[in-house]
Amino acid sequence: MARILFAERAGFGLSSVVQGRESVLLCLAAMLLFAASDVIAKHLSVTFHPLQIAWFRYLAASILLAAICLRFGRPARSAAPAAQIIRGVGMAGATILLVAALNLQPMAEATALVFISPCLVTLLCVLILKERVPAWRWVGVFGGLLGVMVILRPGLAGYNSAALFSIASAACWATALVMTRRAVVSDSLATTLAYSSMTGFVLLSVTLPFVFHELTVIDAALLGATAVLWLAAHVAIAFAYRRPEAVVSRLAPLSYTHLLWATSFGYLVFGTLPDAMTVAGVVLIIASGLVARRGERQPV
Repeated sequence: MARILFAERAGFGLSSVVQGRESVLLCLAAMLLFAASDVIAKHLSVTFHPLQIAWFRYLAASILLAAICLRFGRPARSAAPAAQIIRGVGMAGATILLVAALNLQPMAEATALVFISPCLVTLLCVLILKERVPAWRWVGVFGGLLGVMVILRPGLAGYNSAALFSIASAACWATALVMTRRAVVSDSLATTLAYSSMTGFVLLSVTLPFVFHELTVIDAALLGATAVLWLAAHVAIAFAYRRPEAVVSRLAPLSYTHLLWATSFGYLVFGTLPDAMTVAGVVLIIASGLVARRGERQPV
């Protein structure tokens, strides 16, 4: 969940790495765990529907939520339930569509396009939250969209229509992020986490009977592994944020190491490497994310 949020923020220096070693290591570990979870999900997506794979991930999150509730008590009811539910639906949609994208594309391409989410967040903030956006962020938006067009190659022989699943995943996550800005004003973090976990789990549980595929012992182990790795990545990020030396904006660029892991796993496990056009598009998307973050620090 937090991997795309990192892509919205950027800017760190050598001093932050030295002073915040624990938080940096936790974030790097989280990106490795996300990529490991995705490579298993890609393998499983040949046999299992994305809804079933996503359901196992949310099952793991719900088990953790239940443990937290037993230890600390039930979270308070939301003061903004509509925003919380839309956020939860957006997060679930992002997870499902990413698994579908992994099934249809090499890992590097599927992962790279998700990082367009910060550009989409900017657009939604203008349309929904009526925020004023400085010029630097618009440069980042258009640069990111250009990077997407380079990867998609519309009108060319190498047009990648399957990439639309990744873009749809990014759009769902951008919606969830915008709703987060509304929800956290009224609700605690515990309430927000509870709504996001349970919304996704309930929705996916309703669809599960229609897509359920029988499991072998190995299948169950792999589905459990992708869920546990995905959840462990979120827990690692949560602990990284709680470190006293952590500065979120300085940790943000570490999220791009997810692309390195995705490319490495894609090559080692599936024997695929991104072509030159895809690499160029990825560079544009990353550079645009950094520019957009610089724009956040500029006066409006």
